[in-house]
Parts: sequence; structure tokens; C-alpha cells
Amino acid sequence: MSARRAEIEAKRAKLVELRKAREERAKQSREKLVEGDVHEHFGVSKREELDAFLASLLPSKEKELADGAAAGTAEAGSAVGIAEAGNAPKTAEAGNAPRTAEAGGAAGTTEAGSAARTTEAGNEAGTTEAGSAARTTQADSAAAGTHKSGAPSPLAPRSPPRPAKILYSKQVQTDEPLLEPAPPSPTPSPSALLSPRVPQRTPTPPSEELGKEYADFVYSRSLVIERVLDEEYDVLTDYTTVPDAQAPDHATTLHHVHTLFDTTMETRAVTALDWSAMHPELLAAAYSHASVPSNNGLEGLVAVWNRHVKERPEFLFAAPTDVTAVLASPFHPNLFLGGAANGQILVWDTRNRRLPVQRTPLSFSAGAGTGHCAPVTSLCMTGSAQAHTLVSASLDGLVCTWSMDMLAMPQESILLTNPMHPRSADVGVATLDVPSRDATQFFVGTDEGNVFHAARYDRAGIAAGLDLAHIYVGHAAPVTRLVCHPAPRGRRAPVDFSDLFLTSSMDWSTALWRMAGPATSTQASKSSYHYPHANARIATSTRTNPLAFRSANAAASPWTPVHPMARFENQQDYVMDVRWHPQHPAVFAQADAGGRLEMYNLNTSLERTVQTAQAPAGLNRLAWEHGTESAPSTRIALGALDGRVHLYEVPETLVRVRGDVEWLEMQHVLKGLG
Repeated sequence: MSARRAEIEAKRAKLVELRKAREERAKQSREKLVEGDVHEHFGVSKREELDAFLASLLPSKEKELADGAAAGTAEAGSAVGIAEAGNAPKTAEAGNAPRTAEAGGAAGTTEAGSAARTTEAGNEAGTTEAGSAARTTQADSAAAGTHKSGAPSPLAPRSPPRPAKILYSKQVQTDEPLLEPAPPSPTPSPSALLSPRVPQRTPTPPSEELGKEYADFVYSRSLVIERVLDEEYDVLTDYTTVPDAQAPDHATTLHHVHTLFDTTMETRAVTALDWSAMHPELLAAAYSHASVPSNNGLEGLVAVWNRHVKERPEFLFAAPTDVTAVLASPFHPNLFLGGAANGQILVWDTRNRRLPVQRTPLSFSAGAGTGHCAPVTSLCMTGSAQAHTLVSASLDGLVCTWSMDMLAMPQESILLTNPMHPRSADVGVATLDVPSRDATQFFVGTDEGNVFHAARYDRAGIAAGLDLAHIYVGHAAPVTRLVCHPAPRGRRAPVDFSDLFLTSSMDWSTALWRMAGPATSTQASKSSYHYPHANARIATSTRTNPLAFRSANAAASPWTPVHPMARFENQQDYVMDVRWHPQHPAVFAQADAGGRLEMYNLNTSLERTVQTAQAPAGLNRLAWEHGTESAPSTRIALGALDGRVHLYEVPETLVRVRGDVEWLEMQHVLKGLG
């Protein structure tokens, strides 16, 4: 065991010695490479041996030549050697010194040969200029057979000059660049100024969030620029000249301002319009589906236009189907509501851009209690800013009340039916509106032409639903719009006109109505037979078969017909919409499918219009902008069947309210109508 250990130790010691020897050789090689030429490192030993061999052969011959040389000849030969070398005297003298010193130390060797060897070795080792000159001089002298004084022998043959050595550096040889590199800049780069401890940030590609923020910024700023560019102001107006009498007087006539249209609305029809009460310059327009398939993939649209930007909408909202009703929330500046053809109610937020933030669930039955299953025809907001509700109606006769905080299920739902109808008890609600005085009741216009009054809650002697005691009979075609008289904002009306409402119909007429009073005791006894309610205390057993009941009591009318106070029948096409002016109590406007806009002032005339205008295409909807008593509404928006929204300016003299005078005149006119 000890022998094995000793053997291992011996091998280890040998390995250590080999490693040290290898390191020593590597160290010597590096030193030689650093000190001089590579050729000297590999060939100096052989050159020294050759010089020693030649030196051993030269002394006898040089000695014979030196005996026959004279002192003067030696000096002349030294001068000739210096001249042949082509060096300066200082260089020759500097080269003679090492030659003399080496001649004294070498046995049997002449000074010329010793000097030649010394200078040649000095040149290959990288000696100074003086050594190079001495080597050249002594080499020539030795070749000519000089002696101690340096005098050449006339008998010695002259050897040819030694060719110059071409030395190469063992490095990678590359082509020199044609252009010299630019000098370094005196000013340091920004990266050089940074502390080495601070890591430099490399550029990273923008993330999706940064891209979205940048797109939103560009979109919003471009809208601001467009508003500024679309501002209409004539900077060339000359106030010193008399205006031209032939120029149109826009102060007394109804004139077109501009048209709101975008290529996205091509082949679509405007189905609803509503101005924003919080932002008076914003107008919400609902559109149907495109009659020609498009690539944008949008079925229904709601565009929020800014009347200061004509080229594109401020916001564009998407819907799964046609949007049949639209409402700008009067209590929230960012919310817009829409009723869809599939029965859903959609809520869009301008802060969320395109898609709805809330929506009602899809329903497949009107009595399921989850919402509408037919196209939504009307949307109304009732209440105040602190407590408000949304009332909606659909074509299947379902009226729902919603809370804006929860659209998953309606708070109330009433299915309107008419059991006295000879064909069907279903009521197709084409339009709905709530009186400004009492939000617990409402009026509906049906697709058969009749108008009904209805209640949202049960009352003493009256059930929730249609009030069949009074049927407003006046139109022979579907009712397209029913609108109640608006109450003035911010103050109490001098005269209460909340019981007035207007209706437009496809029978080419518009009608003015007044709400009927409560039924008398005789009428109540008759109406109690056909109240649409399931409570046995209200209904009688004879209401199970209305047709049989009617034939058995032919002398007793099942309802009391109510006729309109006034009819306006000057139209030449379907009357698609009618709206009261927000401030003036006697002014209203109507639009027909022929593209004609007509304005009436009941205080002036019940038969003639006060202003008319012709649009380039058929009209479907109209809406007055919101105004105040001090600045009444003077703009009206018209939605056309070709997807364009036309803005018209109404003369301010026509809609300005002169205190309570207009209200009192309206009251006088209504008394004359009975």
C-alpha cells in the first residue's frame, strides 16, 4: 500500500515538474515574441553558428592581407568604406566603436568580421540607427578584405552586395480602407456621459395599451381640430356697406344649415333622433341595417353627431340588430340608450366607445317577465336626477319599467290587451309617451290607428293597463308618433297644457287631442264589464266572451269614442313624425315621407303653415334641439330615409316666447276649439 502511495506521489511530483517546465517555456516564448522579430526567435541560434564557422576561416587570409597594407592606405580605405556605406560620419564613427571593442575580445578574429557580426545581430534584434549604419559599413569592409586599419586590399575580390531582407509580420493581412475613419468627436455621446453604474435602456416596441392610448389621443385631438376648422365666421364681413336686398334673409325664413353624413350610413335609414340635454350640440341618430351588405360587419348603428363637426360622428355605437328607438339620457352626460329590433334595450357609454356597457336579456315570450321579445318602439325617461326610471314599449303590447342600475329584469311589466277587439286582444304599440304632469299614466298609439290611455298602477275602480272607457278614434292607419305637450324647463307653466298631445299617422294627417275626463257613473257601470283585469271584484263573469256580450247588449256601447280637437290634413304623403317646440306652447313641426317639413303655430292659424322646407329625400324622423327660455331652440334635425341627417335653422322670431302672452293666446284658441 505504501509502495502504491509512493508511486502516486512520484507521478504527482513529475506532473508538477512537467507543468512548471511547460509554463517556463511558454513564458520564454512570450518574452521573445514581445522583445523582437519572430524570425530572430526561430533562427538566431543557426545564424550564430554560421558566423562562428566563417570567423574561424577568415583570420589567416586577413592576416596575410594586413601585412602588406600601409597606414595611409588604411585611412583611405576607411574613408572609402564610409562613403560606400552611404551613412553620415557620425554614424560611421558610432559604428567603429563597437567594432574596435569586439576586435580586442575575440581571439583570431579581425575587427571587421566581429563588427559585421555584431551589427547584423543588432539589426535583427531591432537596434538603433547607429548600429544599423555600423553594420552596413563593417559588412562592406569585411567583404573587401580589410585589416585592422580598415584599408581594402587591391587583391581581394569585391563580393556582390547582400540583398535587402523583406520581413513580414505574422498577422491577418487585410485591405486598407479607401476612406480614413472619421476623427473622434470632441463632444462625448449621450451614452458616454451616463454613469457606468446606470444601465442603458434599450428601445422596446410599444405595447398594446400604449398603442390604444395613442390612438385615442389622435382621435380626440383630431376632433378638436375639426371643430375649430368647421367654425363658421366670415372674416371678410364689411360692416360699413349696406347689405344686398337680393340676398336671402335667413332671419325670417327656414333654411338649411348642413347635412350630417358618413359613408358608414350608406343604404341605411334613420329610425330615431334625439338631442342631448346635457350637451346641446350632440345629436344621437339611430340607423337600420344596410340594404346592401357592407364589410364593416355592423348590423345596427347609433351615431352621436356634433353639429360643429360635419364630416364624421363624434361617437359610433354598434348594435346586434336594427336600432328602432334612441334616447340621450337627460340625467347622465355619457349614457345613450337604444331599443333594438330583437327586443333588447342597449346602453352605451361614451367612455367605453363602441360596444354596449349594459343590455337587457333576450326574451322569447311577452309574458315571461324578462323583457321584450318584439321590436322596441319607444323609450321614455321619467323622474328626477336622483330617482328616475326608464319606460319602454314594444310592438307586442308589452310596457316595461326599468331601473338604470339593473337591466337584468324589469321592475314592472304590463301586457296591454283589448278584449273588446273583434279579431285579436293583442295591442300593437307603435308609439308611447308619458305626460309631464303625471308619470303614473301614459298614452299609446297602435298600429290599427286607435289611441289608448293607460295606467301603470291599479287605482280605485281602475286597473293597470288600458282604459277602455275612452278610445281615441281618429286615424284610419297606423299611428307613427304620439307626443305629449312638454312642460317648460326651470319654471312653472302659466297654463297647464299637460293634457294635450299630438299624433301623426300614415293616413296623411296629424291630429290634436285632449285627454278625456273621468268616466261618469253611467259610463262606469258600462265600462266595468270590459276592464282588462283578472281581479274578480273588478271584472264580471260576462266579460269572458266580448263578442257575445256585445250582441246581447247592442244598445249599450262597449266604449266611449273620443274625437280629436283639430285635424291637419294638408299633407301629401305619410306623416312620419311630429314634435312640439320645447319652449313655444303653440308651435309644432311635422315631417312626411315625401321630404316635406311643415311648421304650424296654433296661435296664428289652424289650417296654414307658417314655415315649410323641402328635403332632398323622404323624411322619417325629426327632433328639436334643447333650449332655454332666454335662448329658445332654433335648430331642428331631420332624419331621412337615405341615412342623412339635415339640420335646419328656424327663425328666432317664430319661436321666441313673449312672457305669458303665448300661453294665454294658446288657452284662448283651445277654448274656441271646445
